[in-house]
Amino acid sequence: MSAVPTLLKSISSRRTIYALKPELPAGVSIDEIKEITESILKHTPSAFNSQPNKVLILTGAAHKKVWEQVVEAIPTDDGKKRPQSAADEAYGTIVFLTDDSVTKSLQENFPAWAAAFPDFAVTSNGALQISTWTALSQLTGFGAHLQHYNFLKGFLGDKIGENFTVQAQLVFGAKAAEAGEKTFKENSISVIDTL
Repeated sequence: MSAVPTLLKSISSRRTIYALKPELPAGVSIDEIKEITESILKHTPSAFNSQPNKVLILTGAAHKKVWEQVVEAIPTDDGKKRPQSAADEAYGTIVFLTDDSVTKSLQENFPAWAAAFPDFAVTSNGALQISTWTALSQLTGFGAHLQHYNFLKGFLGDKIGENFTVQAQLVFGAKAAEAGEKTFKENSISVIDTL
């Protein structure tokens, strides 16, 4: 039997969950989250199999400290709301990074493609983000939302090297509420067989 219907159901059921609890769902461990994320990291495609993607998982005091520093860095009260909720209402954060030294090496070794390699790295990282989010959303009671406070690199100290760029953060915890109704734009796809 084809696994496609199961995959499509996983993709369509992945939702942005902002209402989180600072705990893991019953029966879910941080080791399970790590194992799932490591497997997806290992198997995410990248240009020339260069594997520029890296991941950190923040929990406990590290998670809270990073998000509190983000809150402090934002000048407006309205802008502080989402990172404050990440600090107070989530269990942890998966930080998605790219190793820019990998991209630089590709640019040096394949100069004809040099301008494209940064985009290739970001595209690969996007695949890692959505695949991780989709897989983890299949854990009963798990909720997450994707953020892009990429300046938080400065708050990670010596946990990452200078060559790394923060691409996104998946803030996660146990669901406190379900997502709202989802709407869709009509987006039909044309099949072109001749030009």
